[in-house]
Amino acid sequence: MQSLRQLLAEGRLQEALTAATRRLVQQPDDEEALLVSARIALAEGRPDQAEQLLSRVRSPKSRQEVVMMRATAALLREDFAGARNLYLSVTQQPPVPAEAWHGLGLALLALRQVPEARAAHEKAVALKPEMAAFRLELGHALDLEQRDRAAVHQFVRALRLDPRDSRGYWVLAQLLERRGKARSARRILELGLRLLPESRLLRATLDASQPLTGAGPEDPVSALLREASELMERKRNRDALKLLRAGWDKGLRSVELKLLEAEACRALLPPDMPAAVRAYEEAISLAPEDWKPLTHLGICLLSEGQRHLPRATEALETARRLAPELPETALNLILAYVKGNRLPEARELGRQVEEALPPDHPLRVQAGSLLEDLRQV
Repeated sequence: MQSLRQLLAEGRLQEALTAATRRLVQQPDDEEALLVSARIALAEGRPDQAEQLLSRVRSPKSRQEVVMMRATAALLREDFAGARNLYLSVTQQPPVPAEAWHGLGLALLALRQVPEARAAHEKAVALKPEMAAFRLELGHALDLEQRDRAAVHQFVRALRLDPRDSRGYWVLAQLLERRGKARSARRILELGLRLLPESRLLRATLDASQPLTGAGPEDPVSALLREASELMERKRNRDALKLLRAGWDKGLRSVELKLLEAEACRALLPPDMPAAVRAYEEAISLAPEDWKPLTHLGICLLSEGQRHLPRATEALETARRLAPELPETALNLILAYVKGNRLPEARELGRQVEEALPPDHPLRVQAGSLLEDLRQV
């Protein structure tokens, strides 16, 4: 039988959480179950629940792990000074894990202590040079120090290590744009979107960028979209939400702005799901023939449980009718059908999608995997 930590390392969070919860019912002080449950709570953006679980861990041998997770919880609550102090305490007790230097760097960057943050990230990269996220944050610190060439080097290395992290394309494009290399910046964004067609951050940034023909200043809606996207990339979700709502009050209206507002609502701690649903509905009102807001609403409602399933399915079916040629509309509708136990419809739709997609389409693997799962149900 696999341990809880093995399940966690393999990304099987739900299985690990179920097993940990079962174990805690039988043994409330089981430290492995407490630590794994706390780690999953942090991964799902529930820092207060993580803290409650960590308060029950007593063993001295787990002290460093507990402090690290409490520091992560502080970052999630945007208590950057508290996170800095917790990470600093870990760095005083060798051997220091690379993750402690990385977390310290994140906290210091948020506190605008840039040279100290850069030094911390350099130590994280030295310990784990294969970690793309560590190089990305080091690049960010170097960028803030206006060391452009060194920053570009780290961003490129991060993308080579993890080409599916949209942040890498975004930060590299932003740096190139500031250096006056608009054409290169757009190419980076376009490359990222070819690999990650679902990335709203890359799409919003590309849509907001000035055309290569270069005529005229950025329009207010595009500027607002870009600025709010940048705030969200830096985890300043409440600031992004205030900015978007202020823009709406000033008459700046677009579907993309409303979709971004909904995303900001969902990114809050805790998420404001009723406000997110309202934003999606307002986006649908702006463009009732656009499949995107209907799809986002459907996906959002699917995540809210079985009682929202009929409404989610209706939204996704409408999106499918509006854009039957797009695999995205079918794949999300298949998930709704599966949740509703409408398996024959799910299998037939999966078969249609797999047959229609060319071999090199980015979603071909996902569609094939989903159809294979359906055949086994």
